[in-house]
Amino acid sequence: MSEVKEDKAFPFIEGENVSLCPLNMDHINLYAKWMNDPKIRKFERNKFPQTVEDVKKSFESKNQDVKVELYFEIWHKNDKKPIGYIGFPHIQWFIRNAFIFFLIGDTNYWGQNIATEAGKLVVNYGFSELNLHKITARTISTNMSSIRVAEKIGFTHEITLKKEVYIDGKHVDIVEYALFKEDWMKS
Repeated sequence: MSEVKEDKAFPFIEGENVSLCPLNMDHINLYAKWMNDPKIRKFERNKFPQTVEDVKKSFESKNQDVKVELYFEIWHKNDKKPIGYIGFPHIQWFIRNAFIFFLIGDTNYWGQNIATEAGKLVVNYGFSELNLHKITARTISTNMSSIRVAEKIGFTHEITLKKEVYIDGKHVDIVEYALFKEDWMKS
């Protein structure tokens, strides 16, 4: 894999520790590595190996008149490297709702509030600039780290889908959290 260079980071949203940059296809090998990491794919529910071509296809523009998904690379400012990605994989413009998704692919950055900071940045962008009404976060009930991130950002539990996914030989629940624009603007 080629070396990641700082000149490949084009910040779109600046945070304290991270910048949110457009996805960089020069880093596609890194994204594929993250998606295939056993520690990560368990929580992301990737059951099949992801080739570089598969990952590239999932992030390429879909030739749609209206963009229904939007992703950012999470760039660590001090360490000058990409460490994950975040965004809205499904935007429903007519009702002004979106799902949020994040992945901290470099596990050395787990537990450092990076996902929370990036989440707050993208949520603020969603409500302030995209004029979304509601953002929904969804994860498996055993992913306590993602649940804590959602709660720290301000999401509240909305529904539980019982025994929805099969992981490690058993069915587990999916939990869904929601955050409304009016609640975000008050906080």
